Formats: sequence, C-alpha cells, structure tokens
Amino acid sequence: MVTRRGDETAGSVLLKINRLGPGCMVLSPTTNFDDGARMWLKGTGPDWVEETDADAYIERRVKNDPDLWVLEVEDREGRAFLDEKIE
Repeated sequence: MVTRRGDETAGSVLLKINRLGPGCMVLSPTTNFDDGARMWLKGTGPDWVEETDADAYIERRVKNDPDLWVLEVEDREGRAFLDEKIE
C-alpha cells in the first residue's frame, strides 16, 4: 500500500517490509555502478528492526527528500516481492 505520496514526477521510493509483529525493514533503491543494474539496499541495516525504528528511518529520509514515496508491504514471511537484488 502507499503510505506516503511524494512528488509524482521526481520522487524516489522507499519500500517498508512489515512482518506484522516480528520486525520491519526499509529498502532503498540504488544502482550497481559495476553493471548499471537496479538493486535495493537495506536502509535499516542487515537485520529486522522494530517498526518504530523503521518509521524513524523513513522520517529522517523524508526530512532530506520531501519528494519521497513510501510503499509498505505487509507479509508475515518478510517477502519484498522484488526481482532486483537486495543487499
């Protein structure tokens, strides 16, 4: 679901994965400069974090980039449903 609307023409996207209890993770898009492939970085670190920590990370990013969109996937298994690489 869309939890925050950014700029319709220039906004980047953050993806919040919510396992509905046992943790969240926020993914941020980037480009692999070796081959130009799109990939996702674990913005909140390698481990699952509390939802409040994920939301705080998102708010910090929004302060720096008010055009950001935030999408949230609620999945108890923590799947992101992305085809691109996640690091």
